[in-house]
Amino acid sequence: MHLQAGSVKPDLTIFVNTSDNFEDCWDPFFKLFKHFWNDCPYPIVLNTETKDYHFDGLNISCSKVSVGESRKLSWSECLARGLDSINTPYILYLQEDYFLEAPVRREFIEPLLEEMRDNIADVIRLLELDTAGPWTPSSSQLLWIVDQKAKYRLSLQASLWRKSVLRSQIRFHENPWQLESYGSSRSRRLKEKVCCVNRDEFIGQGKEVFPYKPTGVVAGQWERHIVEPLFELHGIAMDFSKRGFHDKNQRTRKRRSFFLRVIDRIRSIY
Repeated sequence: MHLQAGSVKPDLTIFVNTSDNFEDCWDPFFKLFKHFWNDCPYPIVLNTETKDYHFDGLNISCSKVSVGESRKLSWSECLARGLDSINTPYILYLQEDYFLEAPVRREFIEPLLEEMRDNIADVIRLLELDTAGPWTPSSSQLLWIVDQKAKYRLSLQASLWRKSVLRSQIRFHENPWQLESYGSSRSRRLKEKVCCVNRDEFIGQGKEVFPYKPTGVVAGQWERHIVEPLFELHGIAMDFSKRGFHDKNQRTRKRRSFFLRVIDRIRSIY
């Protein structure tokens, strides 16, 4: 199942969601991206707030969604504005710390997109965690169906999206964790076709379509076991002391009060 010359259609954008305070991730992300997908035929949008960025040999434009704003936009507002700036119906959603560690299996990108063009799927998750099910094999050899009641039916790991579907799930008060959690609850009532790649064919070392370990940064700090060996292998210099390394035993995020969590949940029902 390999692409033929000229078979790439101009209807997909690589969408790398980020914020300006993650600028230190951009060079390693795109160095690895270019190394492992050097002939990427799709335009790339880096969803920044105010900053511009270029990397030789890659077709990158920056959304700069906060330029001219007098206030700090929420994470969800930035995501919505970034999506609104894209004129293709499909996106490959990535984040700046999804550091590639092996070649992209590019020959499957267009066949997977064809499943979306044929209205078989609205979302195709390229990396599927073991906790993201249950799943059901589909009539397509490429896809499994994510169960309607899956706890994380909406995921922000690397995925192909019908742009309008992701845009419809955004609520401006939600952060990424709430979008995944509350968005999954909303998604269970809707009819979007949420799929993942065939877990027998595309999950496991050397099988992934977009091979990375989730994720390179956790709670604003480097995930040491991922980034240190990967960056060293590819000659990427980084002062890790500026972010520090994530300690899974250290509480890094203050928990909101029960009352505020209830309010958040009510606001996110619809």
